[in-house]
Amino acid sequence: MDEFWGMSATAWTAIYTMITFGLLVGAGVAAWYAKEQWAIARDQAADTRKAQLEASRPYVVVTVEPSAASRRLFDLVVKNIGQRPAMDVSIKLDPPPIRAKETPGHEIANAKMLNTPVAMIAPGQEMRAFYDSHLDRNGRDDLPTSHQVSLAYRDSSQNSYTETSVLDIEAMTGVMFVDVKTVHDIAKILDKIANTLRSASILQRSGSVDVDAAIETRDEQQQRFADERVERERQQREFMERLRPTPPADAEGATSDDSTSPEDPSQ
Repeated sequence: MDEFWGMSATAWTAIYTMITFGLLVGAGVAAWYAKEQWAIARDQAADTRKAQLEASRPYVVVTVEPSAASRRLFDLVVKNIGQRPAMDVSIKLDPPPIRAKETPGHEIANAKMLNTPVAMIAPGQEMRAFYDSHLDRNGRDDLPTSHQVSLAYRDSSQNSYTETSVLDIEAMTGVMFVDVKTVHDIAKILDKIANTLRSASILQRSGSVDVDAAIETRDEQQQRFADERVERERQQREFMERLRPTPPADAEGATSDDSTSPEDPSQ
């Protein structure tokens, strides 16, 4: 049997077989690793594209927020917090919103934006409407406290979006807040001042005012002050004299008897 480097042909064949098998295993592992890396890269690319689409898409939200006039009031707010315009925005609230004190002809449920699709809401734009007062709703069990919000809209590339959320009116129940004075409070004070000035007769076109005035020199004024001071002092003395008690009549009689000298018994 032929030998090479002290090993038979059969031994060399076994070695070649093992090397080939090892290469095949290595190639399989490399292929599996490459496949996994390709899948990861594909997923990362998909996530990146999704993130880019999310970052550049319109995003319409419906919230309730404190009114700028007072935190006791709250508004219904529809805003686009995305980066692209939202087109044909349809907004539905279930159950329909109801105010504690509705104004006939101006019910919030009949607001156009809640019944007709809004043509476009630009990025950063918000649509705000007065909803209600927390004070007026206090103790009312016949008013909805939450709404199921359904939104449907599209972007300028004709991509459609449908979303649902819950609008909780009483989410801030039990919290405390600091009452901060704003420009609105200044405006209210200015309105009160304006009303006061408007009702002042002296500022009317034909308004008038009665004025009592005296014209005197400084010496005359000083003399008048002195006379008034003397008169006040005289009135004070008279008042004190009236308050002084009057001596009893029998005391006066006793005094007069004591002052009379006794009769001479010799007469």
